[in-house]
Amino acid sequence: MNQEVGSIMGYFYQIFPCKVYTKEVPTNIETPSMYFPASNDFDGSDTTTTFKTTYSLSVKLFHKDAVQAKDAAELISNTVRRKRYLIPLLNADGSVTGDYIRINRTETRVTDGVANIIVTWDSRYYYDREKANELKDFFLNVKEGHGSGKTTNK
Repeated sequence: MNQEVGSIMGYFYQIFPCKVYTKEVPTNIETPSMYFPASNDFDGSDTTTTFKTTYSLSVKLFHKDAVQAKDAAELISNTVRRKRYLIPLLNADGSVTGDYIRINRTETRVTDGVANIIVTWDSRYYYDREKANELKDFFLNVKEGHGSGKTTNK
């Protein structure tokens, strides 16, 4: 699980504390609970030094019935919206890094009695670059005037 998914999981849990599943949903699932699967992603160019990866995460929220599941999903989504779509980025130990994940979009829907919270966000990563030798001394010969023949080192 990447740092961003872990941060989203921690944020959702703060809003709606319940049992959290990350590997598989058991047959005897506890309610209420949330299931965080692996995120989906696709990439694209961004700048001359970075590329962008867009992530999509569909969190399943289980409750006693579809209405309660949808209410809990809306509580989480509306909290994200009210907080300007910013989710604090966490370290592996759960401490706050001071950075944020900016969510592009949240969506809630109910399918077969289970609420889904779908969040998308973009992350930017630097391209690998070969390390260049450092330029230490630089001399420039400049001719003064037109055809004067004088040169200086600067």
